[in-house]
Amino acid sequence: MEERSYFVEAALRYEALLESGQLIGLDTFVAQEPAETRDELRAFLEFNLTLGELDEPAVLTAEQEARADHVIALARGAWEHTISGAPVQNLTQLRDAQQITVGRLARQLKLPVDVLARMERGKVFVASVPNRLIEQLAQVLHASRSAIQAALLAPPPATRSARLNAVDGISEGEEQAVSFDRAFVESEPTSEEQAAWATHLP
Repeated sequence: MEERSYFVEAALRYEALLESGQLIGLDTFVAQEPAETRDELRAFLEFNLTLGELDEPAVLTAEQEARADHVIALARGAWEHTISGAPVQNLTQLRDAQQITVGRLARQLKLPVDVLARMERGKVFVASVPNRLIEQLAQVLHASRSAIQAALLAPPPATRSARLNAVDGISEGEEQAVSFDRAFVESEPTSEEQAAWATHLP
């Protein structure tokens, strides 16, 4: 509980800085914290931005505590994979190593292909990715759970910062990261996909 309280307190400090008008990035803020906490703290701050503002550490709901623990476990798993000396690959590299296309992997997971592609671009908040999806990715890609956790936190393949709208030829701004729930809904899932992931959606 003390560990969780530290992360919540840090999130409140970060929110206070933003509210005061100091536009400080996550990486800059985290760099000022103890080195041994930085990886987990960054993931937790991302989780907090996805979840919304926290009022007091003591008033976390059971759901918020569960999600906080999920993020801490995710970051710790990725860290353990890194210090093991095993190479860290992003999700695209793990998929390519198995010679599986995005579409085929999405079908095996009963997940909209747009959601998986968005995850590979690093545009789905890692904190919002369900544990069940992490476990299924590990099984299908023949990787350890910690390798998947590390892959989700690894830098995605390099892409252009702006995309060209295929309809009107107008250059669009950089794609914004969203939660898993939002990415799923925006992908217009089939009834089968909706049923497969219904318990993980609001």
